[in-house]
Amino acid sequence: MLMENLEQIIAVASAGVGLLATLTGFLIPLVKNVKAKNKLMALKKLSSVLQSLIMDAEQFVNFSGEEKKEYVLTKANRYAIENNIPFDESAVDNEIEKIVNLSKNVNVGLRTASTTNVNQSDKYKIG
Repeated sequence: MLMENLEQIIAVASAGVGLLATLTGFLIPLVKNVKAKNKLMALKKLSSVLQSLIMDAEQFVNFSGEEKKEYVLTKANRYAIENNIPFDESAVDNEIEKIVNLSKNVNVGLRTASTTNVNQSDKYKIG
């Protein structure tokens, strides 16, 4: 009788351990995915604010690029705190770099197109 109870307890315990291991295997990736999603959502919320902060910082003519970037990071951090958004400085820093690089590429393209239009209009001048 004692041996049968012990075997049943061992069988139930081993099934419980297996179930626990399986649940842990499912929960760990789920938690990681939820954290990653929350991080991306926070960055998305900050991204729209970053664009306006970068435009504000570009108005500072007597400051270096690093000083402007520090201004944007500080303002973004303050916005995140005020709105209970998790702030990942390295992710925000990378996002600032992306926005600034995109802006530089667009502005170079606009300058090139503007120069091309002026040169082409010279072809059709009379006199």
